Amino acid sequence: MFAVSLALLAQAYPSPKERAGALAAYGATIGASFAVGPLVGGLLTSGLDWQWIFLINIPIGIACLYVTRRYVVESRDPNAHGVDWGGQIALTAGLGLLVLALLRGNEDGWTSTLIIAELVAAAVALAAFVAVELRAAQPMLPLRYFRDGSFSGAQITAFAISASFFAIFLYVTLYLQQILGLSAIEAGLVYLPGTIVMLLVSGATAQLGSKVSARTMIAGGLGLVAIGMGLMMLAGTESSWTIMLPGVLVACIGSGLFNPALTNVALSSVPSEQSGVAAGVNDTFRQAGIAVGVAALGALIPAEHAFGGDPAKYVSGMHDALLAGGVLAAVGALAGWFLISSKYGAGAEASVEETAPQPALRPAYEAA
Repeated sequence: MFAVSLALLAQAYPSPKERAGALAAYGATIGASFAVGPLVGGLLTSGLDWQWIFLINIPIGIACLYVTRRYVVESRDPNAHGVDWGGQIALTAGLGLLVLALLRGNEDGWTSTLIIAELVAAAVALAAFVAVELRAAQPMLPLRYFRDGSFSGAQITAFAISASFFAIFLYVTLYLQQILGLSAIEAGLVYLPGTIVMLLVSGATAQLGSKVSARTMIAGGLGLVAIGMGLMMLAGTESSWTIMLPGVLVACIGSGLFNPALTNVALSSVPSEQSGVAAGVNDTFRQAGIAVGVAALGALIPAEHAFGGDPAKYVSGMHDALLAGGVLAAVGALAGWFLISSKYGAGAEASVEETAPQPALRPAYEAA
């Protein structure tokens, strides 16, 4: 859904200036969902029951299906090809085994035969995926695009923010509820100021992008995420919930700068007819980052101590995870700065793309 929606935006707004505004609105919408989601989830969990966090999606989904059928313009790839089954199977196996090993490592032992076997099998499967993609006539992940530093930088930074800031939310929420004793509603309210700021900053990037390069917003945004995660390390077992606010606010400002600029680079660094593929690749790195990040950071946190154990051990582990996530975000910021070209944003992109001939029909969902 994420990949195809971005491809639809790329087709509907081929002009760099218009696309920047569309992606800013897209980022602001995601920011709004982050603001509303935790609060609504807390209300449903506390007022009704936890099952309602799933049931509420049924009427929302029906409404979205209606809007899509009624308003979204269909397009088709005249050169559509089949599914890259070999790549799909190898990537799914590799990521699945890696996440499983990271999740089970603390419980089963990192030197146990099972965990070592899962890690080795994950490495073999991911290596097989690369081999398949190099030989496939129509690969799901065209590796030739990674020769472009901007495209590679977009994927690295997407993975970095997902595996750090977005992955740590689960463990910070456990801290707020299990260590500090906040209710589900109160925990949702803690995130509200930061996510509202993220919404506003994302919406402002349409104007900011004409003055500041996308590389600066991406690297600067990830740098702010790293600083924000460092500030969250001030939290202790006896802290007030307000101790988390400075870190969340700084990181959400960084995320608001980061998301629209990154999406613009990811879509603009490939030919326009490949926008669906670019969106799909970028979303793969985002989702893989969250999955691997939750598992890897969780390996540093003794989660059982959040449920009747030693709160100090949980907080210590959370500090280790925040430090690791902050370092990852900082490394991602450096990678983005050195890999992504300065031509994206700040008006430089328009002179390149607006003079290029636009094809009459562009596929909207090659990534599907």
